[in-house]
Amino acid sequence: MSNNLVNTIVKIFSWGIMGASVVIALVFFLRISNAEADAHIGIASSYILWAVVLLGLAALLSVLFPLVQFILNPKNAVKALVGLASLGLVFLVAYFMADTTPIVSAVENADFSNPAVLRFADTGILATYILFGFAMLALVYTGVRGLFKL
Repeated sequence: MSNNLVNTIVKIFSWGIMGASVVIALVFFLRISNAEADAHIGIASSYILWAVVLLGLAALLSVLFPLVQFILNPKNAVKALVGLASLGLVFLVAYFMADTTPIVSAVENADFSNPAVLRFADTGILATYILFGFAMLALVYTGVRGLFKL
């Protein structure tokens, strides 16, 4: 398929999804404004279902489009795989740095002493810190590099 045809299909699909979302939002607000308080959950459930459908569609397309690009352009696929491997390495380092020491708290919550939950949460926090550090280093590097290019 040519790029023009693909662009046209994507535009039509995007406008269709946006139009359907606007109609669903208008119906939601019109229904909920005239409803009793106990009926709000029933009305909101269809709107939440639409949000879940859009989330699933976005997840599917975010996996599908890179796969198509890998097939069409294998040279860039190697660069993308190196990036994914680097991200995996960051999460692996964060996983091994994660602490599973139980948290002493006044609230009785089983998750505060569950090592799996603690390691999972700590891994996410540490990976965020590491990636933020890399982002700051890249920011400083590009700023300093720009000073010497003058």
